Parts: sequence; structure tokens; C-alpha cells
Amino acid sequence: MIRLGIYFIFLIGLLLSQEATAFIKYFNNDRDFLGDKPMLASDRRGVKHIRVSYNETRQPILKEWINEQSQPDKREIFSYDKEGKLLSRAILKKNNKPDKVITYGSSEPWGIEFRKYFYSDNVNIPYLDQRSEFQMSAGNQIEQINFFTVDNRHYGSISFAYDHLGFLTSEIWIKEPEKQIVRRFKYQYDIMAQVKQIWEYDRTGNLISHQALQQAPADELYKKPPPRTGNMLSEAGLIIEELRSSRMVAPNPAFIPVTLWDQLVTNNEDRFDIDFISVNEKNVKFREPNGQDILSISLDRVASVVSRYGEIIYP
Repeated sequence: MIRLGIYFIFLIGLLLSQEATAFIKYFNNDRDFLGDKPMLASDRRGVKHIRVSYNETRQPILKEWINEQSQPDKREIFSYDKEGKLLSRAILKKNNKPDKVITYGSSEPWGIEFRKYFYSDNVNIPYLDQRSEFQMSAGNQIEQINFFTVDNRHYGSISFAYDHLGFLTSEIWIKEPEKQIVRRFKYQYDIMAQVKQIWEYDRTGNLISHQALQQAPADELYKKPPPRTGNMLSEAGLIIEELRSSRMVAPNPAFIPVTLWDQLVTNNEDRFDIDFISVNEKNVKFREPNGQDILSISLDRVASVVSRYGEIIYP
């Protein structure tokens, strides 16, 4: 859900950060638009046509399909980088909500993760000018992502499903065009308990990880319940004073350890640098630093696994 939220922020920013319009052209249809054969402005009244706004470098930044009542039925917004290369296109519905967003280039995060998970470096597929197409649902949520190479080869897709409350329930990664499932996530959210569970399955359908995340109740965030005076400034001042009066000062400054690799410690206190992959009821799976082979070690030999950011992964 966090990753989807990032893309909603991206969509909003895309719609709000448009260039200034330098001039406008009108076209009878898409063929005339592609061939740059504009129509006279006087010929557009009372007929369907396409209105295109251009920037100062003569690139289209807004394309609108206009009906007989001179109202837009659909819009398409174009975004470019500093060199004038097309970065993305957003196709909007009649209510100005996104229907599809298309991004170009090999740096798109979802495409990167899909290729890292399934395709090895020796697969000869050109990703330099690939595109990722984000299809939005009627509820303005990402419904599906399709990945295409520059020569229009459909090499992968990710599908999302939601419950009636709008919570994500599943995420399926598919190798195209074979329609082969290569990765699957199942999500479950308990509103009352504020617990979110995530199950991950590999291409053979085997469970490779399970995480349960719980939000701490508000009354457990403080040793003493925060004051409720009805005045926000007064409450903030009282909380700050409480922290100052009851604080404990450590003799050494605190720090968050960050290492280049995840750390695995065995029961005999041997410590190893690893690239952590997953943990299940029997094994910890990992790679050696800069290695390609997936290794595993039995849980009964593992004392702890700590991420490179200091987060305790196991136990």
C-alpha cells in the first residue's frame, strides 16, 4: 500500500506541474494530429475534433478530444525531461481522474523490480526505452501494470485486487506473453486489531515469507496518557515538559548502525555478511555479498539476522 501511495503522489504531481502553453492547434482526428495537418479554427464549431496545446519547443503538452458541445471527453497530458525527451503520458477520464499513466525509460521503479526478480543479466532484451503502463480502476486505484520493450514486446505485468473497503488483497506478477505467474503476494488487513499481514509466494506457489505488522494503540505510545485540555498548543507544551522532566540521558550519543550488508550471526557467535532474501519456518535464504547463487541455512543454527539498516529480521 505504501508503494501504491507513492504512485498516487506521482500522478498528482504530474497533473499539477505542466508547462505554459505557447500555442494551440486543432485537428480533425488522430491521423491528422500524427501527420501535423491542422484544421482551421473556424471549422471546429459544432463538430468533434482534437485540440492540442504546445510548449515553446513545439512539443504537445495537452491533447483534448472535444465533443459537439465544445466540451472535452478525454484528455492526455505529456511530460518531458530537460532534454525534451518524453517521460510520461497521463490519459484522463471525463471527470479529470486518471485512466492510464504511461512512463518511458528503464529507470521506472516497478519495471526495475520486475526485471531484477525474474530476468537475469544475460537475457538479451532491450530495456533502455521501455515503457510501463499503469491502468487505473474506477476507484482511482492501480489495477494493472504492463511492461513493454521499445519494440513493443509485452514482457511482464502486475495485477492488483482490492476488497470492498479499498484495501489491497493480492498482487500477482506475471511473465508475458506466457501468462506464467512468477511471484504472488497476499494481503490481509484487520481493521479492529490494526494488523496487516503479508504472504509472499514464489513461481512454484511455495510460501517464502510471512510478515505481520501491527500498529501500536494510542494509549501504549506514552507511559502516561497525554493531557487533553482542548488547547493544542497547551497540550504540546505539557508533553514537551513531561519529556524534559522524565528524560534519561545516556553517557554515549545514540546512533543507528548502518552496514554495507545484512548480518547473520550463528549460534556459535560467528558473524557473516549476507544479502538477505527471506526467512520461513525452516531456513534463512540469502546470497553471499555480490554473489548470484541463493544459499540457505537451517534456523536451528541461526542466532539472529539483522538488516544493513539495523532492523532485526530474525528472531
